[in-house]
Amino acid sequence: MKLLTILFSLLILASCALNADQEQKLNQSLAGYLNARNECQLISYVAFTYPGVVADYKNQSDSAFQAKFDCSKDSITWNDPTIRLIQQEGTTIHALIDVAQVDEYSYEILKDKEQLIAISEDNGNSWFFIEHAYYVDKSKLIKLKRLIKE
Repeated sequence: MKLLTILFSLLILASCALNADQEQKLNQSLAGYLNARNECQLISYVAFTYPGVVADYKNQSDSAFQAKFDCSKDSITWNDPTIRLIQQEGTTIHALIDVAQVDEYSYEILKDKEQLIAISEDNGNSWFFIEHAYYVDKSKLIKLKRLIKE
């Protein structure tokens, strides 16, 4: 029975892991997203954001869109990402990522980590990002099937 439990656990871990190519593409996209946000490169920041989120803010108003993506007055940088959980269903992959928040003026590391969800809908070839709070808000992205249940 114990052997069966161990084998089942390994099967679950194997089914939720990324292959080398998927992981490389996630890391490249994540680095691009964090750099775009931290350096306030608006076009890249929007391009790495999940398209449904971008459309939602565009539909609200120009000022809502601008307020969401204008990072010029933000003194918090995001770095040191850690993948916490990966869930896959078919060609759709969702990854929960913790990101350290650092005040760029005092270099103080804030206690609270930001959480992001990385989403790939093409088996890990391309990745887009959603802030965790937005992802868990069921009134947003109604058609999105949430694979991360935290």
